[in-house]
This record gives sequence, structure tokens and C-alpha cells, in this order.
Amino acid sequence: MKINIDQELKKIATQKVKPKKDQINRLEVRVPDIRKHVKKNYHYNENEVKTQLKTWDEIWNKTPYFESMSSALYFYQHRTLKKSEVDTLKKWIKRCDCWEHSDDLSKIYAQVLEENPKWILPTLKRWNKSKNPWERRQSVVSLLEYASKRKKVLPFKELISFIKPLLNDDEYYVQKGIGWSLREIYNVYPKQTLDFFKKNLLEIKPLAYSAATEKLDKKIKAEFNKKRASNRGPQ
Repeated sequence: MKINIDQELKKIATQKVKPKKDQINRLEVRVPDIRKHVKKNYHYNENEVKTQLKTWDEIWNKTPYFESMSSALYFYQHRTLKKSEVDTLKKWIKRCDCWEHSDDLSKIYAQVLEENPKWILPTLKRWNKSKNPWERRQSVVSLLEYASKRKKVLPFKELISFIKPLLNDDEYYVQKGIGWSLREIYNVYPKQTLDFFKKNLLEIKPLAYSAATEKLDKKIKAEFNKKRASNRGPQ
């Protein structure tokens, strides 16, 4: 399986880019165009799993282009994966340095968690304590990604056990991930999540709080806002 995806994507790029050493460069190819290119040109073959995995793993780890890395992610999204594939794709987080790739990895990890939790749940628990902020973000966003996609989810107590340790995390994208995940947990477990909000209302940082409370009843959210504001005191 030979793929010169960098050259292929350059053909549809909107601008010429001379890659800078030790830096991920962007060709400014639109996401729909990348997805269309992957779907049209690269097909999943059960008989070539090892070869395909080796090729895409090399692309992910060596390409200087953001779009080529995205192509690798799109190739593995929305499909049931083998354990060998999951074991390799879990390592891809090490090269993740942007929210776009993080979110696309979450799509893969969340599906694995739903279908084969033993393959990834211990990893998410380890990432929850990692020094790498992208791993900490994955430990919460990959729990559900979007609840509407999940046919089965972990129990509330297990889900929330990933959130609690990171409530005071200082990293921007970790806090965004906490807010996202709390919102999605609420979609599955509204009563338990409301109780969690009430007990931890003042501990949830503003960035996470904004996203976490998007779907709340307006009256309930107004009460929460009032309590948070009164705790801040005079400005």
C-alpha cells in the first residue's frame, strides 16, 4: 500500500507551502475536500490491515502537513477497529498539538470505548493524570464525544470520576474538554449531572462552565449564575 499523500494534497491545496522543519504546516485544504479525497482514493481492506496501519502510522508520525495527518484520522473514523489498530492509534496522541486533531482522535477513541472498553479505558484513566494536556483532554472528551452517537455509555459515577480531578486544571483546552464532556454527560444523565453542578458549582471554572451549562433550563441556569456571581462579591 503506497501513498504519497503529501503530494496528492498539494494538488488541491489553495496555497503553496514550503514546510518548516520540526513544525506542522497547513496547506489550507478544506476539511470536506480532505474527507472526499480519502473516501475516493483509500479504501479499507480487511486483508491488508497490517500494511494499511503501517502506512498510515508512518504518515501520521512523519508528514509535515496538518492535512495529511487529518487524512490518517479520517481513514480510521466511523469503523470498528481491530485491537492492533487501536493500540497504534492510541499512540497518535503523542503528536497531537491542536484541537482539530484532538477532536478527530476523540471520535475514534469514543467509538472504541463504546465497542471494546477494555481496549482503551485503562489508557484514558492513565491519561487523566498525564502531564500532557492533550492526553488529559482526551481522558474526558473521549468518554462520549457526542452522546447522541452512543448506543451505550459508562455509568454516571465512572464518567464523573474523570471530570472531578481536572476541575482545577489550568490548561485552556482541558477546561474546554471538561465543559464539552459535562454537557454531554448531562444529555445522558440529567438528574445526576444537575446534582453534580449544585455540589461543585463554585469549583467549575468559567471556561468549562460556559459549555457545560449550554443545555440547562434557563431558570436553573439563572439560579446557578446568580450563586456564582454572589460568590465573586463586588467587582
